[in-house]
Amino acid sequence: MIENEININGCFKMRVNFNLKNIGGSKSQIMLTTTINGERTRIYTGLLIEPQFWIKTSRTEIGERANENTSLGRVQCEYNHKINLELRKILGFCREYGVEVSQNHLAINHPMIHSKDNFETFVKSKIRGIEANIRKNPVEFINDYIQRKSKMVNKDTQRRIVSGTVYNHKNALRRLKQFCDENRLRIVWELFDARLEENFTSWMMDRGYSANTIASQYSIMKVWLTEAEIEGLIVNKAFHRYTTKTQDVDNIYLSEDEIQRIYNIDFSDEAIISQVDFKSSIEQTRDLFVIACWSGLRFGDWRDLSRADLTADTMTITTSKTNKTVVIPLHPLVKNIIQKYGGKLPMAVDKTHALKQIRKCGELANITEEVSLGRVIGGQTVIRREPKYNFIMNHTARRAFATNMYLRNVPSISIMAITGHTTEANFLKYIKISQSEHAAIVAKAFAV
Repeated sequence: MIENEININGCFKMRVNFNLKNIGGSKSQIMLTTTINGERTRIYTGLLIEPQFWIKTSRTEIGERANENTSLGRVQCEYNHKINLELRKILGFCREYGVEVSQNHLAINHPMIHSKDNFETFVKSKIRGIEANIRKNPVEFINDYIQRKSKMVNKDTQRRIVSGTVYNHKNALRRLKQFCDENRLRIVWELFDARLEENFTSWMMDRGYSANTIASQYSIMKVWLTEAEIEGLIVNKAFHRYTTKTQDVDNIYLSEDEIQRIYNIDFSDEAIISQVDFKSSIEQTRDLFVIACWSGLRFGDWRDLSRADLTADTMTITTSKTNKTVVIPLHPLVKNIIQKYGGKLPMAVDKTHALKQIRKCGELANITEEVSLGRVIGGQTVIRREPKYNFIMNHTARRAFATNMYLRNVPSISIMAITGHTTEANFLKYIKISQSEHAAIVAKAFAV
């Protein structure tokens, strides 16, 4: 209960309450209400809340507030608790006003008379001071959002937001701060106008960021700025026009023969031992990567397969990103690896170290043919020609599975049931077949 009765040593008494005012959308404004000398007074507190989380009282009662019932979940409960803390702070302003009136109402030079105008002027100035501090500090607002993001639940999957998403948000804020530091710009809400996109994009292009990284930067920023817009902190609508369209990019896949060569690496061989850190977990990472190549799993799922339900012929797992349960038949190599670990598969190292180890496996497996891949970097198409193993990514396993199954003429709908793709358009982006391979497929059809 929020104590809404203000009594200053019997010299000043006042009853205030907080009510909601609908402004459209999911959230409503919280208004401070009271009656002074028969005049109804309403002051916007600067706070917003969804009506479903607000405890409403009858007309004869006071004490409306945010619901802090733990049944709402930890994240919402914490947010509501912060709302009530702010409301108590505003009540403190009302008490300060009461003290001013009780001490100065008889002053000869500057008497403080209790009136609607004086009350509104006093409290609004205090609230504006709080809002000004918030407005001056978008970084603090964004950091607070990212912290809450780590505790949020995806509305579609009802699962916690994956750690990779939080990492991307932190990285986007770091990039924005670096841009502002180098250009001596203050990060204020007025920064996010139409010119920012032009200047920020130019800065990222000069530093060699890819077109898709730039698009991702703006996609994340629009999430923050939309939240700030809801809170009434930003009024410039220009950020809604920031470009977030991604481009298809060149990627490799690994053929069945190349996957077999990676699987065949003998880490007990003296020649191999001399090229790797014997104490590292490279062999376990190799094994998990091979499993991923024959299961189509994302790194977030194959790095820890303890959640998987394994039978003699299938692996059943609920994917962390989409919350979809998929049933995957076990390839003979996967069965061998599971047997190797006695049915308890190891956990991979972090993404960065796993990638280094996988590329090393590609080198050890002699996947060294020269490959050319194009990227739009810094606004220009850049062609890199390097040994194929240098282009291997953690996600290459997923592309390898999709492509190899496609080449085996497995129906797309069956492959998608395992990869979890919901549209064929997105699925086909994973099919990484060269022009010569396309030609061979057509030639085979001609020969029938």
